[in-house]
Amino acid sequence: MKKTAFIFGLLLCSLGINAQIVVLDPGHGYGTSTSDNPDGRTATEIETALAVAQKTKALIDNSCTWTVHLTRTTNVNGWISVNQRATMSNNWNADRLLSIHCNAGGGTGTETFYCTADDTNTAPDIAFAQKIQADMVTHGSWTNRRCVEDNSFLAYHLGVLRYSSATACLNEIGFVDTTSDAAKLNSNTWRDSFALAYFNAFKSNLNLTCSAVAAPGTFSLTLTPECSGTSTQNRLNWTASSNATGYDIYRNGALYASNITGTQYINTLVTGGTTYTYYVIAKNSSGTRTNSNGTLSASTLVCNATPGSFTISATATCSGTQSAINVTWTTSSNATSYDIYRNGNLYAPDVTGNSFLNTYLITAGTSYSYYIKAKNANGSVNNSNGTISRTAISCGSGRAATSPIGKSELDVKIYPNPNNGQFTITVDKASAGDVQYAIYDITGKVIESKSIESDGRLETAVDISRLPSGTYIINVTTENQEFTKKIIKN
Repeated sequence: MKKTAFIFGLLLCSLGINAQIVVLDPGHGYGTSTSDNPDGRTATEIETALAVAQKTKALIDNSCTWTVHLTRTTNVNGWISVNQRATMSNNWNADRLLSIHCNAGGGTGTETFYCTADDTNTAPDIAFAQKIQADMVTHGSWTNRRCVEDNSFLAYHLGVLRYSSATACLNEIGFVDTTSDAAKLNSNTWRDSFALAYFNAFKSNLNLTCSAVAAPGTFSLTLTPECSGTSTQNRLNWTASSNATGYDIYRNGALYASNITGTQYINTLVTGGTTYTYYVIAKNSSGTRTNSNGTLSASTLVCNATPGSFTISATATCSGTQSAINVTWTTSSNATSYDIYRNGNLYAPDVTGNSFLNTYLITAGTSYSYYIKAKNANGSVNNSNGTISRTAISCGSGRAATSPIGKSELDVKIYPNPNNGQFTITVDKASAGDVQYAIYDITGKVIESKSIESDGRLETAVDISRLPSGTYIINVTTENQEFTKKIIKN
């Protein structure tokens, strides 16, 4: 290593708080493919060196603000010479360089080399090498072979030390051709231990100038299936995670989108009617990760399916003594609700179910026409097969009652009245079965209608706070009983 007195001064500084650039050199590697092996090294050495380097980098990144570089990041690296590796380290202005190798020749244990060629001060290199060796013996449970300078290899793998300006050493982890050593080299658990040894050695040699980066904080995730025009999509929203610099989106267990900024992601590449699962990982600048609060699943909406055909029928009937038209229809596939039109005008929007009893402003002897539009979640509509008309019949007091309970016995209370748009309906002495209520404006347009199952008594809350202030009509009906009252919304 060509180090002048000036460089020596820089090295002394590198032992302090400014020593934050680390270069890890996983030795060797394949050429253009795994069959291209320029120096005949074994897969054990090539793969172990890279795996331990990557694990060491992860430990540093997750705990320190240092900058870490690897001279190779894949096993197939096109072959990088020792001179090229030294040049890379110098270009990165490395404070520390660790070259990682595996040994051969039938021995056992670990050994570390340093280089003092053309070096006016050997102390930093020796101290660094001795620390690497000591921690590898401790954490790797290796036989301590030696920590020395071996000038016989200066033209080969030690050349990366000779031509590097950093404080540097080379560690031979273990022997690839000794069964017990090879088993440890190929073990992921032991590779973790070797990486920990390197990490601790770096911290100690750099005078513990490792400052932690705060981990991302907890956050919550929501998933909303929705339509955009005729296209289906899933919208993910999450609360901000403290200390996070980006987010990774996982779909169906696999990484789907990475390094997302902000707190929203819209997944458009989905199929309608299909279930997807998601979770989100928050990351900080050092790569520390925090999961969201669990995994969420949802089925996408079918947004481009037009409601299917259906048929409509209507019957002139009575609701107590009130003339009525009972409109019914078959179910339309893909429909989420129905709009009912009377005499060409929208009369009752967003009706669910398959029937509607029209009692309000129905006059005996008058003809009323109806048609229905089925709607899907996207607002696409399908009309029924035409318009149907019926003439209302007379339902005077002379008509025989079919209900065992007379109209006068239907006990309905609406309170409070006047109100702010929120009130309660109670019905006593009603026949078992459905109780229907409908709310009309003063023009006779249905604002809201609902059918509720009753066992003789019913209590239900109604909210029309969304509507403007004014007078409305509420009509409550059972099988053939009816109650009508004005309500005032302040």
